Amino acid sequence: MAGQTAIVESAALRPALANLLTAAGVREEDARIVADSITTAELFGFQSHGVIRIPHYLKRLRIGSINKSPRIRVVKRSGNTAIVDGDHGLGHAVAHFAMSEAIGLAGEGVGFVGVRNSSHFGIAGYFALQAVRQDMIGIVVSHTDVAVVPYGGREPAVGTNPLAVAVPTDRDYPILLDMATSTASLGKILVARDKGESIPADWAVDEEGNPTTDPHRAKYLLPMAGAKGYGLALIFDILSGPLTGALFGRNIPRMYGDYEKHRELGHFLGAINVDRFVPVGPFKRNVGLMMDDLHATPPARGFDRVLVPGEKEYLTRQAYERDGIPIPLGTMNDLRAAAKEFHVRLDL
Repeated sequence: MAGQTAIVESAALRPALANLLTAAGVREEDARIVADSITTAELFGFQSHGVIRIPHYLKRLRIGSINKSPRIRVVKRSGNTAIVDGDHGLGHAVAHFAMSEAIGLAGEGVGFVGVRNSSHFGIAGYFALQAVRQDMIGIVVSHTDVAVVPYGGREPAVGTNPLAVAVPTDRDYPILLDMATSTASLGKILVARDKGESIPADWAVDEEGNPTTDPHRAKYLLPMAGAKGYGLALIFDILSGPLTGALFGRNIPRMYGDYEKHRELGHFLGAINVDRFVPVGPFKRNVGLMMDDLHATPPARGFDRVLVPGEKEYLTRQAYERDGIPIPLGTMNDLRAAAKEFHVRLDL
């Protein structure tokens, strides 16, 4: 089974996931957002934040550590800032609500929203792109439970704490930076386990702190770029934790382990209204010219050309929308088992 995949059409995957989540008790609007986020992750080639996560969400919904019907609401608003309480709902729906609030606050320039009492929200870029659709720049950071060894340390003290920035352009796709502050996300290691593949030696260490290429022996993750990745992870934990009133650092319950506990994650989302700084048309054209300059850079040996952030995801999406999304067979079997449990027909 290792290495085998099923090919699934994105147009079929979205409603199938939404129906499954609704059958598990999630309200329809939240289920639609989660299904769209997960399908987008798969279309971008981010299997680590795609369908593979569904069984985990269902487990927490079943236990009750994710709220099926949360009251997501603004609990504080001051100037161009707000705090959103996610009421322990699915993080995708919570972050979507928060970015909508940030976009509204940015009507006069910028809007920043802190989130508390949330949970895992999938790919951060999904919410940054909400702002792009309004000709705004979207910024999203979050934290996770500790899984990354800090620079100079032997045990984990920070999370994979992601960053996403999306910028509108006059081209067919926006600039989209979407990255973890670890060399790789835990999800990528889970995918490697599912596929029976090895991992690069700079992704993780084993229980003794030694680099490993065996995803089953991977115990802790490594920060990207050494001290720089560690420093960014710490800053993003501060923005997502102490600044929002959420838990932080080692206090955050483990995603895979503390199943009876709410995750109590925090996020920090922002929207920048381009038109309040410069006219949006010239701005988008100028960003497009920057993209042209980067594309014109002679490629190094072993590369066909220079890409801009978000371009690989755009090209992957085009291919997958044309040819279908490859999903590991093990992941599909888990999905079918969940559908059987909740008496849902997948039609995939």
